[in-house]
Amino acid sequence: MKINEIILEIRTKNHLTQEDFAGKLFVTRQAVSRWENGDSIPNIDTLKLISELFGISLDDLLNVERNKICQCCTYPLNNFHELGTNADGTLSTDYCIYCYKDGNWVQPDYTVQDVIDYTVPFMTSPSMSAEEARKYLEQLVPTLKRWKK
Repeated sequence: MKINEIILEIRTKNHLTQEDFAGKLFVTRQAVSRWENGDSIPNIDTLKLISELFGISLDDLLNVERNKICQCCTYPLNNFHELGTNADGTLSTDYCIYCYKDGNWVQPDYTVQDVIDYTVPFMTSPSMSAEEARKYLEQLVPTLKRWKK
């Protein structure tokens, strides 16, 4: 997705007119129109403001490649609302909110095996047995950022 499409999506999902969106960002409606048409892009300060106001990471706003799964439990990181938070309140693009909140592990005593045991039932489906899920997780989880040694 291109930045102009992302900006349009943010604005429409928040039920804002171009004028309302512009007002929140201290720019003109014409600037918003140019962004959405792909004629220009916001400056870095405006991108940071969009990120802060609408709770989207700069990585997502700029469509930067990042980890698509939690680097602790493998939870899909598709929705920025489920990203974990750092101690300073910024979003963590490495961990989900279920594992990492306010700069701390939600389950600090969890081990690799605990994560695998917890996750297997969520992966089990008609196309993947519990045994297949466990085998997959036993290979993947130890390679994730939290568990690498």
